[in-house]
Amino acid sequence: MSGEIRIELGSRSYAACVEEGGVAALDAHVRAAGAGECSAIALVADAAIAPVIRVAERALARLGVPVHSIVLEVRETSKSPQQLARLYDRFGAAGLDRSSVVVALGGGVIGDLAGYAAATYLRGIRWLPVPTTLLAAVDAAIGGKTGINLPRGKNLIGAFHQPIRVLVDPATFATLGKRERVSGFGEMLKYGLAFDEPLWERLIACGPDDVQAADIASCIAHKAAVVAADEFETSGRRDVLNFGHTVGHAIETVTDYAQYRHGEAVVLGMRAAVRLSALRGHLDSAVAAALDAQLARVPLPAPAPFDLDAIVGATRSDKKRRGGATRFVLLSAIGATVLDAGVDDATLHRAIEFLQQASAA
Repeated sequence: MSGEIRIELGSRSYAACVEEGGVAALDAHVRAAGAGECSAIALVADAAIAPVIRVAERALARLGVPVHSIVLEVRETSKSPQQLARLYDRFGAAGLDRSSVVVALGGGVIGDLAGYAAATYLRGIRWLPVPTTLLAAVDAAIGGKTGINLPRGKNLIGAFHQPIRVLVDPATFATLGKRERVSGFGEMLKYGLAFDEPLWERLIACGPDDVQAADIASCIAHKAAVVAADEFETSGRRDVLNFGHTVGHAIETVTDYAQYRHGEAVVLGMRAAVRLSALRGHLDSAVAAALDAQLARVPLPAPAPFDLDAIVGATRSDKKRRGGATRFVLLSAIGATVLDAGVDDATLHRAIEFLQQASAA
Protein backbone atom coordinates (compact mmCIF):
# COMPACT_ATOMS: atom_id res chain seq x y z
CA MET A 1 0.00 0.00 0.00
CA SER A 2 1.41 3.42 -0.90
CA GLY A 3 1.22 6.71 0.94
CA GLU A 4 0.27 5.52 4.43
CA ILE A 5 -0.06 8.13 7.19
CA ARG A 6 -0.60 6.91 10.75
CA ILE A 7 -3.07 8.64 13.05
CA GLU A 8 -1.65 7.68 16.43
CA LEU A 9 -4.45 7.40 19.00
CA GLY A 10 -3.43 4.43 21.10
CA SER A 11 -5.96 1.62 20.74
CA ARG A 12 -7.91 3.75 18.22
CA SER A 13 -4.91 4.31 15.88
CA TYR A 14 -5.38 3.77 12.16
CA ALA A 15 -3.83 4.50 8.79
CA ALA A 16 -4.91 6.98 6.15
CA CYS A 17 -3.81 5.69 2.75
CA VAL A 18 -3.36 7.77 -0.40
CA GLU A 19 -3.35 5.32 -3.30
CA GLU A 20 -4.11 5.95 -6.95
CA GLY A 21 -6.68 3.35 -8.00
CA GLY A 22 -7.20 2.31 -4.39
CA VAL A 23 -10.98 1.87 -4.71
CA ALA A 24 -10.35 -1.15 -6.96
CA ALA A 25 -8.40 -2.67 -4.06
CA LEU A 26 -10.92 -1.71 -1.37
CA ASP A 27 -11.14 -5.31 -0.18
CA ALA A 28 -7.41 -5.29 0.59
CA HIS A 29 -7.85 -2.13 2.66
CA VAL A 30 -10.69 -3.68 4.65
CA ARG A 31 -8.47 -6.68 5.33
CA ALA A 32 -5.51 -4.47 6.24
CA ALA A 33 -7.74 -2.75 8.80
CA GLY A 34 -8.42 -6.11 10.44
CA ALA A 35 -12.02 -6.33 9.25
CA GLY A 36 -11.75 -8.99 6.55
CA GLU A 37 -13.76 -11.43 8.67
CA CYS A 38 -16.68 -9.03 9.20
CA SER A 39 -20.23 -10.38 9.01
CA ALA A 40 -21.45 -7.88 6.40
CA ILE A 41 -20.67 -4.52 4.81
CA ALA A 42 -22.99 -1.57 4.31
CA LEU A 43 -21.70 0.55 1.43
CA VAL A 44 -23.24 4.01 1.90
CA ALA A 45 -22.55 5.95 -1.28
CA ASP A 46 -23.35 9.12 -3.20
CA ALA A 47 -25.56 8.42 -6.22
CA ALA A 48 -23.58 10.97 -8.26
CA ILE A 49 -20.54 8.69 -8.43
CA ALA A 50 -22.16 5.57 -9.91
CA PRO A 51 -19.02 4.35 -11.78
CA VAL A 52 -16.98 4.51 -8.57
CA ILE A 53 -19.72 2.64 -6.69
CA ARG A 54 -19.53 -0.22 -9.18
CA VAL A 55 -15.75 -0.47 -8.74
CA ALA A 56 -16.16 -0.50 -4.96
CA GLU A 57 -18.88 -3.16 -5.10
CA ARG A 58 -16.69 -5.46 -7.23
CA ALA A 59 -13.79 -5.08 -4.81
CA LEU A 60 -15.88 -5.66 -1.70
CA ALA A 61 -17.51 -8.75 -3.23
CA ARG A 62 -14.09 -10.42 -3.07
CA LEU A 63 -14.36 -10.47 0.71
CA GLY A 64 -17.03 -13.15 0.42
CA VAL A 65 -19.47 -11.46 2.83
CA PRO A 66 -22.83 -9.80 2.07
CA VAL A 67 -22.44 -6.27 0.68
CA HIS A 68 -25.50 -4.03 1.05
CA SER A 69 -25.32 -0.91 -1.12
CA ILE A 70 -27.24 2.10 0.19
CA VAL A 71 -27.10 4.78 -2.49
CA LEU A 72 -28.25 8.29 -1.54
CA GLU A 73 -29.05 11.43 -3.49
CA VAL A 74 -26.76 13.77 -1.60
CA ARG A 75 -27.22 17.39 -0.61
CA GLU A 76 -26.46 19.24 2.62
CA THR A 77 -30.03 18.55 3.79
CA SER A 78 -29.15 14.84 3.67
CA LYS A 79 -27.48 15.33 7.04
CA SER A 80 -30.83 15.32 8.84
CA PRO A 81 -32.41 13.28 11.63
CA GLN A 82 -34.90 11.98 9.05
CA GLN A 83 -32.18 10.68 6.73
CA LEU A 84 -30.33 9.23 9.71
CA ALA A 85 -33.45 7.30 10.74
CA ARG A 86 -33.77 5.93 7.21
CA LEU A 87 -30.16 4.81 7.35
CA TYR A 88 -30.75 3.03 10.65
CA ASP A 89 -33.72 1.28 9.07
CA ARG A 90 -31.59 0.12 6.13
CA PHE A 91 -28.92 -1.14 8.53
CA GLY A 92 -31.55 -3.12 10.40
CA ALA A 93 -33.04 -4.57 7.23
CA ALA A 94 -29.54 -5.63 6.14
CA GLY A 95 -29.02 -7.42 9.44
CA LEU A 96 -25.90 -5.50 10.42
CA ASP A 97 -24.41 -6.55 13.74
CA ARG A 98 -21.50 -5.46 15.91
CA SER A 99 -19.01 -7.22 13.62
CA SER A 100 -20.26 -5.45 10.47
CA VAL A 101 -18.50 -2.56 8.73
CA VAL A 102 -19.90 0.64 7.21
CA VAL A 103 -17.98 1.94 4.17
CA ALA A 104 -18.72 5.61 3.41
CA LEU A 105 -18.06 6.39 -0.26
CA GLY A 106 -18.52 10.03 -1.20
CA GLY A 107 -17.84 13.56 -0.03
CA GLY A 108 -18.13 15.16 3.38
CA VAL A 109 -21.90 14.79 3.66
CA ILE A 110 -21.71 11.02 3.16
CA GLY A 111 -18.81 10.75 5.58
CA ASP A 112 -20.53 12.78 8.30
CA LEU A 113 -23.86 10.99 7.95
CA ALA A 114 -22.63 7.41 7.53
CA GLY A 115 -19.95 7.94 10.17
CA TYR A 116 -22.49 9.17 12.72
CA ALA A 117 -24.82 6.29 11.87
CA ALA A 118 -21.92 3.89 12.46
CA ALA A 119 -21.05 5.64 15.72
CA THR A 120 -24.53 5.19 17.13
CA TYR A 121 -26.04 2.05 15.56
CA LEU A 122 -25.78 -0.80 18.08
CA ARG A 123 -23.78 1.67 20.22
CA GLY A 124 -21.08 1.77 17.59
CA ILE A 125 -19.87 -0.37 14.70
CA ARG A 126 -16.72 -0.08 12.60
CA TRP A 127 -16.51 2.24 9.63
CA LEU A 128 -14.12 3.10 6.81
CA PRO A 129 -14.43 6.39 4.89
CA VAL A 130 -13.44 6.60 1.23
CA PRO A 131 -13.62 10.35 0.48
CA THR A 132 -14.20 11.10 -3.19
CA THR A 133 -13.76 14.88 -3.02
CA LEU A 134 -10.48 16.67 -2.46
CA LEU A 135 -12.04 18.72 0.35
CA ALA A 136 -13.22 15.66 2.28
CA ALA A 137 -9.92 13.87 1.71
CA VAL A 138 -7.80 16.54 3.41
CA ASP A 139 -10.33 17.60 6.01
CA ALA A 140 -13.53 15.82 7.05
CA ALA A 141 -12.34 12.24 6.57
CA ILE A 142 -9.48 12.63 9.06
CA GLY A 143 -10.06 12.84 12.79
CA GLY A 144 -13.24 10.90 13.48
CA LYS A 145 -15.66 13.83 13.68
CA THR A 146 -19.13 12.74 12.55
CA GLY A 147 -22.48 14.45 12.75
CA ILE A 148 -25.79 15.63 11.39
CA ASN A 149 -27.54 18.98 11.20
CA LEU A 150 -30.56 20.39 13.00
CA PRO A 151 -32.76 23.27 11.82
CA ARG A 152 -30.91 25.48 14.32
CA GLY A 153 -27.49 24.80 12.85
CA LYS A 154 -24.92 22.52 11.26
CA ASN A 155 -23.38 19.55 13.06
CA LEU A 156 -25.24 20.18 16.31
CA ILE A 157 -25.56 16.42 16.83
CA GLY A 158 -22.38 14.44 16.49
CA ALA A 159 -19.80 12.09 17.93
CA PHE A 160 -16.11 11.39 17.75
CA HIS A 161 -15.91 7.92 16.19
CA GLN A 162 -12.53 7.05 14.73
CA PRO A 163 -12.57 4.93 11.56
CA ILE A 164 -10.58 1.73 11.18
CA ARG A 165 -8.86 3.14 8.10
CA VAL A 166 -9.20 5.97 5.58
CA LEU A 167 -8.69 5.36 1.87
CA VAL A 168 -8.02 8.31 -0.43
CA ASP A 169 -7.99 7.45 -4.14
CA PRO A 170 -6.98 10.55 -6.15
CA ALA A 171 -8.41 8.90 -9.28
CA THR A 172 -11.90 9.58 -7.88
CA PHE A 173 -11.24 13.33 -8.09
CA ALA A 174 -11.10 13.22 -11.90
CA THR A 175 -14.80 13.98 -12.25
CA LEU A 176 -14.79 16.93 -9.84
CA GLY A 177 -15.93 20.23 -11.33
CA LYS A 178 -13.68 23.28 -11.29
CA ARG A 179 -15.27 24.79 -8.19
CA GLU A 180 -15.06 21.55 -6.23
CA ARG A 181 -11.36 21.34 -7.07
CA VAL A 182 -10.81 24.94 -5.98
CA SER A 183 -12.71 24.28 -2.76
CA GLY A 184 -10.43 21.38 -1.85
CA PHE A 185 -7.40 23.36 -2.98
CA GLY A 186 -8.39 26.19 -0.64
CA GLU A 187 -8.37 23.82 2.31
CA MET A 188 -4.95 22.52 1.22
CA LEU A 189 -3.59 26.08 1.11
CA LYS A 190 -4.62 26.39 4.76
CA TYR A 191 -2.19 23.61 5.69
CA GLY A 192 0.57 25.29 3.73
CA LEU A 193 0.16 28.70 5.35
CA ALA A 194 -0.48 27.41 8.87
CA PHE A 195 2.03 24.54 8.98
CA ASP A 196 4.37 24.12 6.03
CA GLU A 197 6.03 26.79 3.87
CA PRO A 198 7.42 24.30 1.27
CA LEU A 199 3.93 22.86 0.84
CA TRP A 200 2.53 26.38 0.39
CA GLU A 201 5.14 27.13 -2.28
CA ARG A 202 4.39 23.91 -4.17
CA LEU A 203 0.64 24.45 -4.10
CA ILE A 204 0.81 28.05 -5.25
CA ALA A 205 3.10 26.98 -8.08
CA CYS A 206 0.85 24.14 -9.31
CA GLY A 207 -2.65 25.57 -8.77
CA PRO A 208 -5.91 23.65 -8.25
CA ASP A 209 -5.72 21.69 -11.50
CA ASP A 210 -2.41 20.00 -10.80
CA VAL A 211 -2.57 18.87 -7.18
CA GLN A 212 -0.16 16.01 -6.45
CA ALA A 213 -0.90 12.92 -4.37
CA ALA A 214 2.19 13.63 -2.25
CA ASP A 215 0.80 17.04 -1.31
CA ILE A 216 -2.56 15.50 -0.39
CA ALA A 217 -0.62 13.12 1.86
CA SER A 218 1.25 16.07 3.40
CA CYS A 219 -2.03 17.79 4.29
CA ILE A 220 -3.37 14.60 5.84
CA ALA A 221 -0.14 14.18 7.83
CA HIS A 222 -0.48 17.67 9.27
CA LYS A 223 -4.06 17.05 10.34
CA ALA A 224 -3.11 13.61 11.69
CA ALA A 225 -0.49 15.19 13.97
CA VAL A 226 -2.99 17.71 15.33
CA VAL A 227 -5.67 15.08 15.87
CA ALA A 228 -3.19 12.85 17.69
CA ALA A 229 -2.38 15.73 20.04
CA ASP A 230 -6.00 16.78 20.66
CA GLU A 231 -8.39 14.00 19.65
CA PHE A 232 -11.48 15.39 21.36
CA GLU A 233 -10.80 19.13 20.97
CA THR A 234 -10.22 19.59 24.69
CA SER A 235 -6.77 21.20 24.81
CA GLY A 236 -7.28 23.84 22.13
CA ARG A 237 -4.44 22.48 19.97
CA ARG A 238 -6.89 21.74 17.16
CA ASP A 239 -7.71 25.44 16.95
CA VAL A 240 -4.88 25.94 14.44
CA LEU A 241 -7.01 24.00 11.93
CA ASN A 242 -9.39 26.97 12.08
CA PHE A 243 -6.97 29.22 10.19
CA GLY A 244 -9.03 31.15 7.63
CA HIS A 245 -12.25 29.63 8.92
CA THR A 246 -13.48 32.30 11.33
CA VAL A 247 -14.17 34.84 8.59
CA GLY A 248 -14.74 32.04 6.04
CA HIS A 249 -17.58 30.57 8.10
CA ALA A 250 -19.00 34.06 8.64
CA ILE A 251 -19.06 34.65 4.87
CA GLU A 252 -20.84 31.31 4.36
CA THR A 253 -23.39 32.29 7.01
CA VAL A 254 -24.23 35.76 5.70
CA THR A 255 -24.51 34.46 2.12
CA ASP A 256 -26.77 31.56 3.22
CA TYR A 257 -24.21 29.04 1.94
CA ALA A 258 -25.31 29.89 -1.61
CA GLN A 259 -22.45 32.07 -2.89
CA TYR A 260 -19.34 30.03 -2.09
CA ARG A 261 -18.23 26.46 -1.60
CA HIS A 262 -16.61 25.90 1.78
CA GLY A 263 -13.01 26.00 0.57
CA GLU A 264 -13.71 29.08 -1.56
CA ALA A 265 -14.94 30.92 1.53
CA VAL A 266 -11.83 29.73 3.40
CA VAL A 267 -9.64 31.37 0.75
CA LEU A 268 -11.37 34.68 1.47
CA GLY A 269 -11.08 33.97 5.19
CA MET A 270 -7.34 33.40 4.81
CA ARG A 271 -6.97 36.71 3.01
CA ALA A 272 -8.70 38.36 5.97
CA ALA A 273 -6.51 36.44 8.44
CA VAL A 274 -3.31 37.45 6.61
CA ARG A 275 -4.38 41.09 6.69
CA LEU A 276 -5.28 40.81 10.37
CA SER A 277 -1.91 39.23 11.07
CA ALA A 278 -0.21 42.38 9.77
CA LEU A 279 -2.65 44.79 11.41
CA ARG A 280 -2.13 43.09 14.78
CA GLY A 281 1.66 43.21 14.42
CA HIS A 282 2.25 39.47 14.14
CA LEU A 283 3.36 39.38 10.50
CA ASP A 284 5.57 41.66 8.44
CA SER A 285 3.34 43.85 6.28
CA ALA A 286 5.34 43.17 3.10
CA VAL A 287 5.00 39.40 3.63
CA ALA A 288 1.29 39.85 4.26
CA ALA A 289 0.86 41.88 1.05
CA ALA A 290 2.67 39.21 -0.98
CA LEU A 291 0.57 36.40 0.50
CA ASP A 292 -2.64 38.32 -0.09
CA ALA A 293 -1.70 38.86 -3.74
CA GLN A 294 -1.09 35.12 -4.17
CA LEU A 295 -4.38 34.19 -2.51
CA ALA A 296 -6.19 36.75 -4.65
CA ARG A 297 -5.17 34.78 -7.75
CA VAL A 298 -7.08 31.65 -6.64
CA PRO A 299 -10.07 31.52 -9.04
CA LEU A 300 -13.27 32.28 -7.16
CA PRO A 301 -16.76 33.20 -8.37
CA ALA A 302 -17.50 36.89 -8.83
CA PRO A 303 -18.52 38.16 -5.40
CA ALA A 304 -21.91 39.55 -4.53
CA PRO A 305 -22.08 42.78 -2.49
CA PHE A 306 -21.03 42.08 1.11
CA ASP A 307 -22.50 43.46 4.31
CA LEU A 308 -19.28 43.88 6.27
CA ASP A 309 -21.07 44.57 9.55
CA ALA A 310 -23.00 41.30 9.16
CA ILE A 311 -19.73 39.41 8.62
CA VAL A 312 -18.19 41.00 11.72
CA GLY A 313 -21.30 40.05 13.69
CA ALA A 314 -21.25 36.49 12.40
CA THR A 315 -17.69 35.96 13.66
CA ARG A 316 -19.06 36.29 17.19
CA SER A 317 -20.77 32.92 16.72
CA ASP A 318 -17.53 31.15 15.82
CA LYS A 319 -17.25 27.74 17.49
CA LYS A 320 -13.73 28.54 18.75
CA ARG A 321 -15.03 31.50 20.80
CA ARG A 322 -13.92 31.36 24.45
CA GLY A 323 -14.81 33.60 27.38
CA GLY A 324 -16.81 35.98 25.20
CA ALA A 325 -13.91 36.60 22.81
CA THR A 326 -13.38 35.31 19.30
CA ARG A 327 -9.93 33.76 19.00
CA PHE A 328 -8.44 34.33 15.57
CA VAL A 329 -5.75 32.01 14.24
CA LEU A 330 -3.21 34.38 12.69
CA LEU A 331 0.25 34.07 11.16
CA SER A 332 3.60 35.09 12.62
CA ALA A 333 5.34 33.60 9.56
CA ILE A 334 4.46 31.17 6.79
CA GLY A 335 4.05 27.90 8.64
CA ALA A 336 3.73 29.47 12.11
CA THR A 337 0.51 30.59 13.81
CA VAL A 338 -0.56 32.53 16.86
CA LEU A 339 -3.94 32.71 18.61
CA ASP A 340 -5.20 36.26 19.10
CA ALA A 341 -8.29 37.03 21.19
CA GLY A 342 -7.75 40.78 21.08
CA VAL A 343 -9.14 41.64 17.65
CA ASP A 344 -11.69 44.44 17.93
CA ASP A 345 -14.52 45.03 15.48
CA ALA A 346 -12.88 48.07 13.89
CA THR A 347 -9.67 46.17 13.12
CA LEU A 348 -11.60 43.23 11.72
CA HIS A 349 -13.63 45.63 9.58
CA ARG A 350 -10.38 47.00 8.12
CA ALA A 351 -9.17 43.47 7.37
CA ILE A 352 -12.27 42.55 5.37
CA GLU A 353 -12.77 45.78 3.44
CA PHE A 354 -11.26 44.08 0.40
CA LEU A 355 -14.48 42.02 0.14
CA GLN A 356 -16.53 45.15 -0.48
CA GLN A 357 -13.96 46.49 -2.93
CA ALA A 358 -13.92 43.20 -4.87
CA SER A 359 -17.71 43.12 -5.16
CA ALA A 360 -17.72 46.69 -6.48
CA ALA A 361 -15.04 46.01 -9.08
